[in-house]
Amino acid sequence: MRILVTGGAGYIGSHTVLALLEHDFEVVVIDNFSNSSSGSLERVERLSGKSIRVFEGDLLDRDLLGKIFSEHPDIVSVIHFAALKAVGESTEEPLRYYRNNVVGSLTLLEEMERAQVRNLVFSSSCTVYGEPEKVPIAEDHPVGGVSSPYGRTKYVMEGIIQDYASANPEFKAAILRYFNPVGA
Repeated sequence: MRILVTGGAGYIGSHTVLALLEHDFEVVVIDNFSNSSSGSLERVERLSGKSIRVFEGDLLDRDLLGKIFSEHPDIVSVIHFAALKAVGESTEEPLRYYRNNVVGSLTLLEEMERAQVRNLVFSSSCTVYGEPEKVPIAEDHPVGGVSSPYGRTKYVMEGIIQDYASANPEFKAAILRYFNPVGA
């Protein structure tokens, strides 16, 4: 089985790519290397002894996404990590965050639909919870009280994914909300 990992050279992405390879999945990565380095994928290849097909570019490039799906018609799932992620920077450059995180994700979903890829894991954020009413926060804690453009992009995308899944019963999605992916 082949899986497309967006943002696959980043911290979470590269660790996920390694785990996928260790479980005998074939992996294709798209990354623009704005928050990562191609060196991380070279290390993953050395550790796994397997090769990764890497495309340099971002999700705003519809032609590149179309090329990836057409060259790899056996892609069955997408794990979507590609996003700008700095809360502070997002307040200074909100339009850049909306374009990259929301428009890029919409383009990905549209190209997945064209390629009939119906499985998505979306990397969201704990920022969708806003200020918690209580801790620890359970999955059913209310969302939406976000305080930054970054958090709003994740909140908006969660809603879009849920709406798309409701309209397309064959589409399956999981949404991950990280608190501290690197550890204490």
